[in-house]
Amino acid sequence: MCKCKFYEVDLAAQKQSDEMEAAYRGSMSEDEWLAQEEWVGNMATSTDEDPLGKCGEYCKHLKSGKGYPGEYVYHCAVPGAEHILHVDFNESEIL
Repeated sequence: MCKCKFYEVDLAAQKQSDEMEAAYRGSMSEDEWLAQEEWVGNMATSTDEDPLGKCGEYCKHLKSGKGYPGEYVYHCAVPGAEHILHVDFNESEIL
């Protein structure tokens, strides 16, 4: 469960994601789906810390977009409490 005090679920985004996942799952066999789930599970247990791990799934306030050249910024957009959560850098955009 998300412990962020600003977390608020976006039901429309959650529904759309569930529909897309159901369609994707329907496009493959049960064995293929189980193999993919195992692979995803192994990825989730990696030691890398998720920079957005404190933000809950489908949060209405999680926004992202381009920042300065070479930056892609993830931020919380709660009015009065806006803050940056993570910045990805793409050096090839600035070289």
